Amino acid sequence: MKRLFFGIEPDHETRQRCTIIMQALSSQKNRPVPAANLHVTLLFLGLIEPAKESALLEEAATVAFPQLTITFDQLSYWQKPGILCLTASGIAPRLLALVDQLSTIAKKLAVTVDGRPYQAHVTLVRKARQAVELVFDPVSWQADSFCLFESCPSENGVEYRVLKRWPME
Repeated sequence: MKRLFFGIEPDHETRQRCTIIMQALSSQKNRPVPAANLHVTLLFLGLIEPAKESALLEEAATVAFPQLTITFDQLSYWQKPGILCLTASGIAPRLLALVDQLSTIAKKLAVTVDGRPYQAHVTLVRKARQAVELVFDPVSWQADSFCLFESCPSENGVEYRVLKRWPME
């Protein structure tokens, strides 16, 4: 079985902007995520067997959705997972509609999904112990595709691999 999630990758410029913010946050106590792992999770799916993975791939191909922009304008500290992340003060209705479509697909295939309200975020630092004040220009994350990712264990933690990408209209 594979540990899967739907998400959005950053373009090169957005990845660089996030990396600059991560560098400003890094210290010996904080562990920045690898720049290659930056993403916005749309829907975490968990451990998925091959037959359900195939069905997810088929169903996700039917999603028709316009391109969108997410503006990350806040730095948040989430104590329980111990992360510093970029969050958005406002969520685009189109983003929520995309998450709803993917949730509907998962439920149709009997994949259990988190019932909490969706919060778009970009994890920048793990093992953070406290909130940090940092002034930064908002990051506009352009989404022109979404992906099915696999979370793979590696020597340095996890690595996120794109299994399939679908363009948005």
